[in-house]
Amino acid sequence: MKSPNIISSGARKKVLPSKTRQVLIFLGRSGSGKGTQLALLKKKLSLVEIDTGGLLRRFIKQKSYLARKTAAVMDKGDLVPFWLVVNLWLKKFLNIPISKGVIFEGSPRGLEEAKILDEALNWLGRKNIRVIYLNVSEKEVIRRLSLRRICFRCGREYSLEFSPGLKKCPLCGDKLIRRADDYPKAIKNRMLYFKRDIIPVIDYFRKKKMILEVNGSGTVKEVHQRIMKCLKVKPR
Repeated sequence: MKSPNIISSGARKKVLPSKTRQVLIFLGRSGSGKGTQLALLKKKLSLVEIDTGGLLRRFIKQKSYLARKTAAVMDKGDLVPFWLVVNLWLKKFLNIPISKGVIFEGSPRGLEEAKILDEALNWLGRKNIRVIYLNVSEKEVIRRLSLRRICFRCGREYSLEFSPGLKKCPLCGDKLIRRADDYPKAIKNRMLYFKRDIIPVIDYFRKKKMILEVNGSGTVKEVHQRIMKCLKVKPR
């Protein structure tokens, strides 16, 4: 990438914004398939991933009071403070070169966080932004979450819908477990959180004409094709 043009103005210098790559933001209920679709798009469009859920899960493995307190909140399906979430993704985001595209999943988790992200993108001159709302009914995502299992060792996710009776991870051989936030009470809390905190975020971006609403029901391939069509990306 060529160096930014520099205009001399006495003792101060002005950096003209470089051409920036696409920014995608995924929104939707827990269990709507955001992570699966993110992985496909990240590979196809060469985007750098910022997965807030993953950042939080790595953070709570630390041996600190804040990490333990955060883990207790997440296990109940409740939200951690937005200032902590912003701190985690902002650290990673600000180190991504402006020439690289970015894909967000799991953020923003509330209206205030959405405004901070919007301000950061605007300040950095990142204008090519699309917010994908993966719309799946509450009934369907509850069904999906009840069938989700993860590997205790490597963290790989599986669905008993497609692998009924699976008890061990085919990759590393360790046992499969339910995530603490995939039990009924925690799922209920996450559904309430979507209505209370994420719907205002969707409305915020909709008013700014940045929302691409995609039907998230169907096979992974079908949903992926709908997303690619909305983004006007031709299949390779």
